[in-house]
Amino acid sequence: METSPQILTAILSSFSLTDLPPDAIVRPPGTNITLPCLEGELENTTVVHWRLNGQNISTLRGRLVEEGSRLLLPPVYDNNSGLYTCHAGGRVLRSVRLLVEEPPQVPNFTCFRRSVTKDILCEWKPSRQLSPHTKARLWVGKGFMGGNQTEQQCRYYSRSQKVTCRVAVTHHDEDTYLRMTMCVANTAGTATSDQKYYKIGDLVKPDPPENVVVTPVEKAPRKLLVTWRYPSSWGSKIYHLQFQLRYRADISRTYSEVSRLEVTSQVIDDALQNRLHRVQVRAREEFDYGAWKPPEPESETTASHIPKVPDDYHFVTSNVSTTPEFPIDSEKPAVEVAVDMSLHTFLIPAVTVILGLALVVGIVIRYRKKWWLPSSGEAKPKAIPSYSLVPLGSGPPLSLSPLLSPPASPVSESSVDSPRILGNSPYDISNADYFLLPR
Repeated sequence: METSPQILTAILSSFSLTDLPPDAIVRPPGTNITLPCLEGELENTTVVHWRLNGQNISTLRGRLVEEGSRLLLPPVYDNNSGLYTCHAGGRVLRSVRLLVEEPPQVPNFTCFRRSVTKDILCEWKPSRQLSPHTKARLWVGKGFMGGNQTEQQCRYYSRSQKVTCRVAVTHHDEDTYLRMTMCVANTAGTATSDQKYYKIGDLVKPDPPENVVVTPVEKAPRKLLVTWRYPSSWGSKIYHLQFQLRYRADISRTYSEVSRLEVTSQVIDDALQNRLHRVQVRAREEFDYGAWKPPEPESETTASHIPKVPDDYHFVTSNVSTTPEFPIDSEKPAVEVAVDMSLHTFLIPAVTVILGLALVVGIVIRYRKKWWLPSSGEAKPKAIPSYSLVPLGSGPPLSLSPLLSPPASPVSESSVDSPRILGNSPYDISNADYFLLPR
């Protein structure tokens, strides 16, 4: 969105540069300049010489040409800027301050917050170095209408070659929208950016994690351990981060990603043996508050973290399988990679099978007789003994015989001492034990 003329007029009217001396001349690079010293008849009759920042022009060969009292300057550049003085008879006849400078570029800035508890930083990186006379201002208004505009001073850092502006915010302003405009000016002109709207809560973009280190995993040719630390600029122990890991082998053009990591380490388990791997890690607020910050270029962030996977382990080969998380281009041939098969991988299943077989054999031996005996008995079942009815003798029926014999003489010896043979009676009453009943 372009800046309205009313806002632009208000910005430029309050944007004052350092006052230049009246004899200052501003020219863009690549132009030819002629500096006069005297005018009229004195120009041809007076002998003059020129100095640049106190140094005689005659010592500056190949750069400046004196023609009479005038000084001819070939295409000028930044190093031609300075104070030119014309001298005659020990006097200074004229002084001119030349400033070689281009008009500023139209700034294209971006804004972010390094943490939930930090202020807003707006940065602009021009394509060329700015001159010392350049000034930058950021105009901030709240709401879509941009009311109550405030001016924020910006600073140019020559080391990073960035213009940085700071906007103070509070935790209660998370849902507030800001309208921002940056204006840059130097001695050659001014430039104003388009208006940009930002929601304060969406500007949280943590810096990349620090101390990213990649190390091979011992006895695992296909694994790499990646560790990192919270960025020091996060500066909050209350709010936490989630991380995203991106990696690729040097023979691949696409990255594999592992997202929503809440810890500061991750094992890559599909590395290619004896290949270089490039790793990038970035951070975001744990509840998706704000946004991801664009990853830094590989050459800057991963140059010192490209280890070779060790190849001194015993392994068997297997084809890489395609998974949804780490797809492989189907047009490329399959790559054979090393797979680590450690000893304990075989021991655990082998011991389990042996114990199971021993248990089965023990059960069979323990219950062998019980299982076999019933089977032999079922073939020959025991015969049930049969009983036949025997007819009674031809004697008188029992109903006609008395139940008790006539009592014997108490003095009869045969009743006591000698046994008595019964005739046809079924009862033996000679046994006196039948009649000895307890009282």
